[in-house]
Parts: sequence; structure tokens; C-alpha cells
Amino acid sequence: MRKAGKVINIEKNKVYIITAKNEFATLEKHAASPKIGEPYAGEEFHSVAIWKYLLVIACMAVLLFSIKKLYLDNKNNYSVIVDMNSSIKMEVTGMDKIKKVEGVSSGGYKIKQLLSLEDKPLDVALTLILDESIKQKYLTKAHADDGFKISIFISGNKNKSPINLTEFIKYANTNNFKVLVNNNEQVKID
Repeated sequence: MRKAGKVINIEKNKVYIITAKNEFATLEKHAASPKIGEPYAGEEFHSVAIWKYLLVIACMAVLLFSIKKLYLDNKNNYSVIVDMNSSIKMEVTGMDKIKKVEGVSSGGYKIKQLLSLEDKPLDVALTLILDESIKQKYLTKAHADDGFKISIFISGNKNKSPINLTEFIKYANTNNFKVLVNNNEQVKID
């Protein structure tokens, strides 16, 4: 809004005036240099609040993180086949969440029907599968005493990123089972 009046103060890019109706107004300083006491006309000064910029930055950050999460959640980075006398194949996302589960053997199919493994972390899913395999008697104390190894085959891990299974391995060891992990042909026995 355009206003006119006498200049009472000047700052960097602002000119303070008093109008004919005795109102105080702040105007944008333009090319003509005003002097105190002289008449001056111009557009009112509107400062942009910093919180608006911060809000835009915060919204952009949330949007970028959401896009990244959606991308990683919908991208199947690798497959995991676990053999505990019942075989199950799982598709795992970049966020180490189970995306899809298939029973490879009849025991694996039964465990898939009994457990809801989708959207769970890989470590948690493996622990649930071990518990259910023991409950269904696919694994027994005799298997543990004979040195039976739980086999985990990881394929399609293109960037060969390390997959953290330490919690599951500790849990399997408390049940006296050894774990054989084959991550893209890199074999590790725990």
C-alpha cells in the first residue's frame, strides 16, 4: 500500500514517516535518498518473518526424508533364505524390513501361515521363525546336540553392505544352535 508523509527516521532499507493523519508508517527505501523532515512517498515495508523460512525448510526436510523412506521401503535390496529344517524365503528392503515371505518347504509354508513377518526387522523375523520351528518340533534339542547349523543364505545384496544379524545369532546360541551365514558367497559361521 502506498503512503506519503514527513520523514522522521531513516535506517538501512526503511524510512519511517508520519502521515497527514498522524499515523506512523514504515516505507521501503528506494533510489531517492530521503532527508529527515522532508516529504517522502513509497510502498509500505513488509518484513518476511524468519519462522516462515524455517517452516519451509522443515517441510522440505520432512518431504525429502519421506521420499527416501518410501524409496528404500519399496526397493527390494536382497533375498534371504533361511533353513531351520523348514525353509522360508524373504524379500528384504533397504531398511532391513521384510517385504514378502514365501514358504519354500511344507514346514516353511506352515510357519509362514502361522506368523506375520511382513514389515518386521530381519533379526526379529528370524527369531520368530526359530521360536516357531522349535514349537512345531522342526528343531529339537537333539538337533542342537548333534551340531545342527541354521543356514541363512543372502543373495542379491548388490552393494555388498553388511547385514547385521548379531541379535539373532546371540539368540540362536542361547538355544545351542550354530548359525551359518552365506552373504553373497562370503561364508561366516557363528
